[in-house]
Amino acid sequence: DYSKCTSCGQCMVSCPFGAISDKSQIFQTIQAVKSNTPVYVALAPAFVGQFGPEGVPERMRKAFQRLGFADVYEVAIGADLCAVQEAEDFVKEVPEKLPFMATSCCPAWSVMAKKMFPKQADCISMALTPMVLTARLIKQEEPECKIVFVGPCAAKKLEASRKSIRSYVDFVLTFEEVAGMFEAKGVDFDSLPDGEPLVRACADGRGFAASGGVAAAVVNAIHRLDPERTVKTASADGLANCKKMMQLAKMGKYDGYLLEGMACPGGCIAGAGTIQPLKTSASALQKMQKEAVFQECSDTEFGDKLSSLEE
Repeated sequence: DYSKCTSCGQCMVSCPFGAISDKSQIFQTIQAVKSNTPVYVALAPAFVGQFGPEGVPERMRKAFQRLGFADVYEVAIGADLCAVQEAEDFVKEVPEKLPFMATSCCPAWSVMAKKMFPKQADCISMALTPMVLTARLIKQEEPECKIVFVGPCAAKKLEASRKSIRSYVDFVLTFEEVAGMFEAKGVDFDSLPDGEPLVRACADGRGFAASGGVAAAVVNAIHRLDPERTVKTASADGLANCKKMMQLAKMGKYDGYLLEGMACPGGCIAGAGTIQPLKTSASALQKMQKEAVFQECSDTEFGDKLSSLEE
């Protein structure tokens, strides 16, 4: 039933016969890479651990360059900016204008919330998602490039193609699809040299990939704006739990709260396009967060560009 579908992709995961699949953009991506136009990878933070123990962050840039991509950007950079934007909106609007505010970074969750709870639709943050913010940042630096979002999420394919807000993302590939490209090209992570590490995003921004991480990042950003403010949060993963959370919010149980919704159980690290088990991915993500050069989103080097990216 497409009127109810949120494109979360869990039907693909759940079907015992593998009878459900999404539309792949591998062919279109390869054609773009073979052209004279530079193609950049916007890599979701849930990537860590997905390509085996040898697929460490230091080798991601080299691996994608072997496929013909120009360079790699962390989508966690966009997550940093998203948290800052949502913190500013929360301080301005809750509870003066809105009874509560819910995060926007998971498109399947926000689509579900707006479809099923239209009277509370204004309470879903209007902040641009990390994918869109990262893509716009890349476009500012390389206006003529193409951008491929690589992540765990089937819903990002719908988000990238929507016309209401231009995403600047040309193609979307899942980790599963990219693993097939690495295999076809014979990319051996074990033999790749360590390259320039991914160091431009913070620990909180990378934490967007796991359930609870978005709310934690936004709360830290709110405390930078208003250190005395106490922020109550509630989070839900899996659309059934997200629906329950919204039902309680509709009843007034979460007035003044910051709500976080994630369509996939466990968060993005358990998305429909992932390869590794949830526990493996969660452990790898925690390690990458500890390796970040700074902790909080408010310290991002791209903070002064946020207003231009929103236009």
